[in-house]
Amino acid sequence: MYQYQKKQEMIAIATSDKAKKVYEEYLNKEDPYAFTEKGFVHSYQVKLDSLSYNPMGGLMVSLIINDDDEMLVDYNLIGGADGDYTSAFYGSTPKFWQTRDEYYKKEE
Repeated sequence: MYQYQKKQEMIAIATSDKAKKVYEEYLNKEDPYAFTEKGFVHSYQVKLDSLSYNPMGGLMVSLIINDDDEMLVDYNLIGGADGDYTSAFYGSTPKFWQTRDEYYKKEE
């Protein structure tokens, strides 16, 4: 029962509007046209089986970009005193970077 409650707590945090703000802020930084026809990032979803608490603090979250399991972005969500979240780090799979680089080379 305890593990189930912890998992539900992690899902609630990872899918909250405050967490989405952190995700989208970073995705918009990497793709200025994210979530538009001009961008390469069209959608994301939280990879629920990736959720875990970091022993050093925070919640580890992976996002699946554009329904592609090989294009992931990782976050370590940290709760702030103001109730908002930040990420202690960002990490992405090589396919994310390759897609971004290929996409924006077309525009040059």
